Order: sequence, then C-alpha cells, then structure tokens
Amino acid sequence: MTHYVTTPAIRDSFVIRDVTVVDVLGGTLVPHRDIRITAGKIALIDAAQDEVRDVESVDGSGRFVVPGFIDGHAHALNTPDDVAGAYALMLANGVVGFRQMSGSPALLADRAAGRLPAPTGAPELLATPGMLLTPMNAATAEAATDEVRAQHEQGADFIKAGMTQHDGFLAALTEATRLGIPLAGHLPGDVDPRDAAHGGMRCIEHLGPGPTVFAATSCCEAEIRAVPPKQIRIPGVKIPGMDRIVGKLIARLVVNPATRTSPTAAAELTRADDTFDADKAAELAALFIEHETWQCPTLIRLHTQQFPDATEHQHDPRLKYIDAAEIKRWRKATHRFDKLPEATRAALRDHWEAQLRMTKVFAEAGVPMIAGTDANGAGWVIPGFALHDEFDHLASAGLTPLKILQMATSEPARFFGRGDTHGRVAAGFNADLVLLDRDPLIDHTALHDVAGVVRDGGWWSRQDLDAVLARLEADPTAR
Repeated sequence: MTHYVTTPAIRDSFVIRDVTVVDVLGGTLVPHRDIRITAGKIALIDAAQDEVRDVESVDGSGRFVVPGFIDGHAHALNTPDDVAGAYALMLANGVVGFRQMSGSPALLADRAAGRLPAPTGAPELLATPGMLLTPMNAATAEAATDEVRAQHEQGADFIKAGMTQHDGFLAALTEATRLGIPLAGHLPGDVDPRDAAHGGMRCIEHLGPGPTVFAATSCCEAEIRAVPPKQIRIPGVKIPGMDRIVGKLIARLVVNPATRTSPTAAAELTRADDTFDADKAAELAALFIEHETWQCPTLIRLHTQQFPDATEHQHDPRLKYIDAAEIKRWRKATHRFDKLPEATRAALRDHWEAQLRMTKVFAEAGVPMIAGTDANGAGWVIPGFALHDEFDHLASAGLTPLKILQMATSEPARFFGRGDTHGRVAAGFNADLVLLDRDPLIDHTALHDVAGVVRDGGWWSRQDLDAVLARLEADPTAR
C-alpha cells in the first residue's frame, strides 16, 4: 500500500496553547485556553499560561479549535487494499472518522480479525454494514428477514437498504428492529417515509432518494404515489459468480444513479416539487423527530448527480488527487447523463431547489441530521474535500454555521452513541481535533481554513497536511 502520511513530529503528549475553544453544543467561544493532550485524550483545559515547559506545544493564538469532522456517509473501504489515498485526503481536510456505507461478510470478518488497513493518520471506522440489501438477497419478505439475521450474526453494525422493494424492505426493517440492529439507507419508491419512521428506520440517506419523501410533502400525494416506481432489475436467483456480477452492476450504477431516471419519474419529481405543502412537511418533520429518524442529506452527492456536467465538477482543480482511471469512469457516467432527454435533465436540475428547501425545513424543525458525502465511487465526489463541499451546500440551503458544524461533530457523536466521549472539546473527551484560522460560528467557510489536525494522538500542521497532498498529487491513486 502506498503511504502518503508520515508519522507526526509531535505526538502522544503536547499542549495547544492560547487557543479559543468552540463549544459546539452551546455555540459559544472560550478564548485563551491551553489544551493538554495525553495519549489521544484531552487531559486538561485551563487558562492560557505564559509558557509551557514540560511538554511540546502548538501555538494556537488567534485560532479556534473544534472537534474533528465526521463523514457520516462514505465508502472508503470499498477497496480496502487501495484506501490510503482516500484516508490521506480525509486527514488533510480534518476528517477524523466515517460511517462505511457498503460492506460484505469479508469486510466484517477482516474487521473482527483486525486485518483492515490502518495507515498513519487514518480516520476511524465508526460503523459498517454487511452486504447491501438488493433484490438478490431481499427479494421476498422471507429472504430479507434471513439476510438481516445473517448480517446480525456476522457482526454488522447496521443494515444498509439499497435497491430493495416494498415487501423486502419492510420485512428487513421489522426484523432489524426486533434484533435491535439499526437499518439505514434508501427508501424504496413505494414505501411511505412515515411507515419507515414508525417502523424504526434509523437514518434516511439522500433525502430519500427519489420522490418518496417529496411525495409525502405534496398536496397531491395520492396521485403521485399512484404512479408505480421504476425498479432496478437485479436477478433474484443466486448462481455461481452472481455476487461478482451484481457487484459490478452496482459499481457502475452508483457513479451516477440519475442516469437511470425515466421521463415518468422526472415528471413525478416535478409534480411533487410544484405541489409542496408546508404543513405536510412540518408534520413529516415532527414525525421524524418523534421517532428519531435521522437524515443524512449528502447534498454534494445529489448535486454531482444532477449537475455532473457542471464546470465546477468537470474542471475541479482537486481532480489532480484522483486516479485517472476513476475519473474516466466518472466521465463515462456523465456522457450517459447527457443522453437523457432534455426534459428529464431539466427536471433533475430544477429539483435541486426543492432538495435545499427540504433540508432547511428539517434542520429548522430540529430533525436529527448528520453530514455525509457518499465519497469513493460516486462521480465527482472527492474524498475529504467533499465534506467541505457539503458544508457549502448546507449553507446554501439556509443552515446556520453552528448547525453545519454540529452536523459534522456533536451530532455524529450522538448518532453513534458516543456523546459522552466524542464530539466536544472538553476535558476527558477524545482529542481528535481541528484547528481553524477563523471563527466558524460567524461564517461556515471558516471550516475550510484548517490550520492543523490532531488525530490519534498526533499533530499535523498545515505544512504537514500540504506535504501529504503533494505526495498524493505525485501519485494519485485515491478512490
């Protein structure tokens, strides 16, 4: 495996001096603090001293410290043998942990045996599912139930629903709830999100995807739901080699699922958007809050799907960190998107404003939300940097700088049940931290100005992080 990150010059025991601590829960600042870090934990936070003699120190004067960022939806371990590039990009952008959104029995076994790659500076794997639920392993209620049981026994942290259909999805949700294992992922087009919330779905990704959530907020919901959704056809019979065939099919689809949008589906999106009912949206948000149905909008993923030919994606200067073969796959998917009927492409682009509106509705209502990107496999979504793109899109939706910061720090800590040890800058808490040059409570763009990162007991300055990026640019194999 290529190594892009070198061992930090400062590690294990050091002090960040005279820094402003950002309280991400209360949205307040505590200036002129010394933070003592020992063995990856925050040992003490105290008033700044004139000098520190017993340990090495980092100058934090004029800077702001926040918890390290979490990417709540990523696929870094899709290719475990070639993960170093993605991990390096994450570190360089202050991403210290992630939720892996695709798994397998082999990945679960490797994790249990301690065989997963963990290069220097790698982000923490916070959770991973087993095999994606598809019509191949969840075509019927019985098959879906059996698959959930199998993944539970294999040690999956959650069940990921992908291209499931109504009966298989609801059966999987019922069994997952019975076993006490969360289910997250995609809603089938014929499943009411209210039924998913009542059934205990833990997290809805990508605002659906598709029309199902938006149909629930339309005054013409019954008419929209009367149109049967187009299903992705995957053989429901297992034959030798079928897993590999399905895996290749899914890998091709996930680069840009929007390329499969039918004219009918596009028209239903438009109809849902044009008949938006604010009262119904508020009712749906209240239901999500009541049942703690989290949302991971992944707006950067949605934007790259619906605007793949935009200059900001096609000529992104950060593509220099991505392997040429991967970029070729992205361009092929963009060519397929360009072949869609103009009316379909226009509907997808017009839907963007509705997605921003829905994100704002949920955020302002208090629906629990985490930030995520779908990096690694998704076209034009660049690991590490994509989380900062997500911050920008969340701001475009009207979210406050504090809310955006919380979605990448304290809210993931709560989502993963680690709110007592992670997601805050406080004594006794984990010391994965990001040092910023500007106040992130005034302007969300301050989150982009990463002056340094503390990860796994080590300190990387901006100069160190730039050196990581330079090594990756010279050998771009990030996936």
